[in-house]
Amino acid sequence: MIGSEKTRKDLNSVTHDKLLRLTTCAVFAAILCLCSPIVIPLAGPVPFALQIFGVMLCGVTLDWATAQLSVLVYLLIGLFLPLFSGGNTGMTAVFGPTGGYIWSYLLMVPVIRALSSIPVSNRWLTYTLAFAGCVLAIVLCYLCGTTQFSLITERGFFDSLAICAVPFVGFDLIKAAFAAILGVELAHILARLRPVNEKNRRCSRKPRFR
Repeated sequence: MIGSEKTRKDLNSVTHDKLLRLTTCAVFAAILCLCSPIVIPLAGPVPFALQIFGVMLCGVTLDWATAQLSVLVYLLIGLFLPLFSGGNTGMTAVFGPTGGYIWSYLLMVPVIRALSSIPVSNRWLTYTLAFAGCVLAIVLCYLCGTTQFSLITERGFFDSLAICAVPFVGFDLIKAAFAAILGVELAHILARLRPVNEKNRRCSRKPRFR
């Protein structure tokens, strides 16, 4: 009886955990979709947008698989709906001059997770690691996007970098800071919502802040 009761509790915990992951995946995919219409045209081919903030928030807040799935869902929806910068949609946007900045979102998540998932006991160090991960992910986004823009438009790489990336450095660093702070706090809240079983107890990376 005791064994069956423990098994039933573990099954309930696993079901609850999967449901929480699916829910957070859907919520963060929706956040990415809501960030997309917020665009400010600038003097250049790439407008100011908030998608990259949503991607960084996913990377800091969620585990790797859930964050990656959220971004993938957003990209798949964007193939059919005008969710990319400037209201663009479809494969034309992904493989167009600025498409590298779009598909690089999938590469940003592992970079962010690599640093933000490091378990530390100090809150400010956690913020710092998350911010550092976001900054490295931004650099990767710039490299992918600028390379594709340079190849398609036949401009020099540094000329393309000056047009497509340099004007956004300050804005993106601010986004990274907000994503790091908000993401760490949201991750702490989600960790409290997860059911506690033996597997979660062994694998949990919930930070214990001093």
